[in-house]
Amino acid sequence: MADALRNRLSCTESASDYLAEGKIILPFGSIMPPQRTTGKPSAPQSSETRQSRRQNTHCLIPWHQQFTKSPVGRTVGLCYQRNMSLPDLTISVIIPLSNGAAHITQALDSVFGQSVAPFEVVVVDDGSTDDGPAFVAQYAQNKPLVLLRNSNAGRAAARNFGVSQSSGQLIAFLDQHDIWHPNHLRELSLPFAGPDGAIVGWTYSNVDEIAADGSLRIRSGLSGRPGEHPKRQLEKCLSDDLMIVPSASMIARSAFDAVGGFDEHLCGYEVDDLFLRLFLARYHNVFIDQPLTQWRMHAGNSPHEPSLAPSHMQFARKLLALFPDDPGLSRFYARDIIAPRFLRHVVSQTRTALKQRNAVEAEACLRDISFLESHISAVPKPYPLRDELFITAVIPLYNGGRFIREAISSIFDQTLLPDEVIVVDDDSTDDGPDIVREMSLHYPIQLIHKPNGGQSSARNLGVEHAHGDLIAFLDQDDAWYPNHLAELVKPFLERRMVEVGWTYSDLDEINDGGELIARAIAVETQAEHPKRSLIGCLRHDMFILPSASLISRRAFLQIGGFDERLLGYEDDDLFLRLFLAGFENVFLPDSLSKWRISGTSCSYSPRMAVSRLVYAQKLMQRFPDDTNMERYLIRDLIAPRFFRLIAIELRRATRNGTREQQRSTLADLRSIARHLRATQRIPLQVVGLPALRIPPLARFIMGHTAALSSIYRRILGR
Repeated sequence: MADALRNRLSCTESASDYLAEGKIILPFGSIMPPQRTTGKPSAPQSSETRQSRRQNTHCLIPWHQQFTKSPVGRTVGLCYQRNMSLPDLTISVIIPLSNGAAHITQALDSVFGQSVAPFEVVVVDDGSTDDGPAFVAQYAQNKPLVLLRNSNAGRAAARNFGVSQSSGQLIAFLDQHDIWHPNHLRELSLPFAGPDGAIVGWTYSNVDEIAADGSLRIRSGLSGRPGEHPKRQLEKCLSDDLMIVPSASMIARSAFDAVGGFDEHLCGYEVDDLFLRLFLARYHNVFIDQPLTQWRMHAGNSPHEPSLAPSHMQFARKLLALFPDDPGLSRFYARDIIAPRFLRHVVSQTRTALKQRNAVEAEACLRDISFLESHISAVPKPYPLRDELFITAVIPLYNGGRFIREAISSIFDQTLLPDEVIVVDDDSTDDGPDIVREMSLHYPIQLIHKPNGGQSSARNLGVEHAHGDLIAFLDQDDAWYPNHLAELVKPFLERRMVEVGWTYSDLDEINDGGELIARAIAVETQAEHPKRSLIGCLRHDMFILPSASLISRRAFLQIGGFDERLLGYEDDDLFLRLFLAGFENVFLPDSLSKWRISGTSCSYSPRMAVSRLVYAQKLMQRFPDDTNMERYLIRDLIAPRFFRLIAIELRRATRNGTREQQRSTLADLRSIARHLRATQRIPLQVVGLPALRIPPLARFIMGHTAALSSIYRRILGR
């Protein structure tokens, strides 16, 4: 039968035969506009009805009025159509046209260069504003085709309208940018005349991917993409894009009509939707694993274009409604297949939107992600439901022009780049903001300005504008090693019983010039790493630097972010509240960042001294001593800790500070000392503190560091 078909096809009249045989050609624009209310395909009609329909169609170019092939009756049903006999096969070519002047002539050349001539060629102009329709009109002076005008309603509507105005038993779609190989129609039509032709709904082939200029990019492009060919299992049809290119397919008209044609609400997934419905209607499909089409890759023809995101989610919602989970049958199409499939696409779209600094698009994508994740798990999990998390880098900037270039450069030198970078200028008076603006010409950086309010408020504002799942803070005078983000993100991707709130690493200390002072300084402190007990968090400074940490944005927002009253110790306060909220923390012992200690560092500024006392008072209010429980967190942990720190500050003020700084620091020391044990407090109040009020004696005492340390240890019982 296949040989008979080839013999029949070889003697089929070519497109030019229509003119040679004196077919009737009507003058341009001589036919009335169509009375069309819908672009969806109509039911099969008689030859008289088709002839009448054509006479009510607005033909912008000539149309042949006589046919050498008689129409064939069709029975629309689930999958049963009368087997097409060899003389009955007729092929209608449908080409939607929308600003396709660049390539429409090449597409038409490939149609009329087929080894098998199509029965008819219908081009549907979908509101073009370029010269495409004029090129088609000029082309039609020598070739039999019809150009129809359709309102600008999209490719799905244009294709449906073209089918509704066609007569062939087989429909071959061709997009305006694509090109058919000469044997395209011949090979795709053969299965319809074979022994299983009665139940074949569509055939399709592999494709050669070409660039915008027509050069070959990938031969047999479907071979290297995921997907099952031909389509045999519903699970595989739902788990990934079908990868059926319209220009590489041929569809039985009866099958197309039976499933209702393209869904005109979709723009980007209307193709997957159509072929999935054909599959669900039990039509057979045949895949020809040889490239019969050149598929031109360009902006707009990929279903993963960000501009098509709304259609993606429309299709996702359609599938989720069509295939709800059924625990009774242990069938979880939505949870295990559909939602994860579209989640991957939306993650990619989100990343693109963030790179382009399109906040509106990014926020819409994040809402879609939440919707899809709710179908994977209705109850929040302590681990992510996807393999990729978004990272936002936030830099507070205040008069940091000297180091800000190095800090930002370390961000873009990461082996795992963040998805967005936000610099918050806290009302700088130097050239720092200008440097950031200059760098933003080459890197995707968002610069936000605000009135001066301190690092805490600047960081909080940065997080308010962030879209990432994770926040990576970087101080203006610090820098990251290249593997900083790649290592810190790993614990967040692991399945854990307790949600990770933050990860942090050890760090190296550098000086103003960037020279190494000490390696891995965190493990040399008295602080415990990672944080495992409240006692450990209160006894010593936490020693978690924001520049060395990666924080869950959800956790950050849950606890209210940084306390903006604190201009120092805000990091200890933040991580303590994360710990108290029950979030897990992970410490990496490798140094992943560089911490710069300089004369201008806020770590040893007067503001730090003031904030230290404010934080100490905040802790004492939060954790009062409880005599009933015999729990003395202030007396045994908080007061001794801050007494030591303020005593060190007093020594620094006595040696290098002003008289006012000395008085202020001594007052802080007295306020803390009254919370110590009586055996510690009384000697200090009677002897130690009064002696420090006498400047010469204070300088003498503070000048003998070793003796002072010995006294501290004895007084505090250490």
